[in-house]
Amino acid sequence: METILALRKFGFTQQESLLYVTLLRHGAMTGYEAAKAAGISRSNAYAALSSLVEKGGAVVASGDASRYVPVPRHELLGNLRRDTEATLAFLDANLPEEQPDETPYLTVAGLANTANKIRNMLTGATLRVYASLHHENLALFRREFEDCVARGLKVVILSDTDPAIAGAVFLKNRAGTGHVKLIADTSEVIAGLLEPGVSGRCLYSRNEHLVYLMREAILHEMELIRIREGKEAE
Repeated sequence: METILALRKFGFTQQESLLYVTLLRHGAMTGYEAAKAAGISRSNAYAALSSLVEKGGAVVASGDASRYVPVPRHELLGNLRRDTEATLAFLDANLPEEQPDETPYLTVAGLANTANKIRNMLTGATLRVYASLHHENLALFRREFEDCVARGLKVVILSDTDPAIAGAVFLKNRAGTGHVKLIADTSEVIAGLLEPGVSGRCLYSRNEHLVYLMREAILHEMELIRIREGKEAE
């Protein structure tokens, strides 16, 4: 099912995606055979196969009965990759620049949207990153945190479990499941809830006053952690 959903992101319909996967698994088939194997009606199958041919997912081998042959997976993936890169290049060259937004904060809703915003903040950071988050959330962005360290950024992570990221400063806190706070370059912040596999909803801001308040909150939390660790060591 995930394969079908992934193909749909590239413009294939549900039935086209299902038939392409079916042809890959079973080889060349007639429309009747493909319909039976995919579990859809013959009329829908023939219409979807015809459209699949137009979109470059299959070719027709003529014989006593027309048989549909899937385009090899590596060819399809290569075609999709080229088309995607060309589309992105066009958008990069032609999309207008966004106008400055004076709104104090923005709401980022949805699991994927929230996770992508955090990834973009980490990827775009150039100086320092301060983060307070539960270890389950930390695992989602481990590669981005490691990349920040590799790029020479100062990375401070407050979490309930040490992620063992070489070069990052770790302080143990009691971050609750789902809670996220992140500051990038002392210029943008995001804070809220991100529950892996469930949902996400955070507030994002580049407002200097809100950034300052968030920075002070995390620095205060760091100081309390150090004080607590000092008392426990006595």
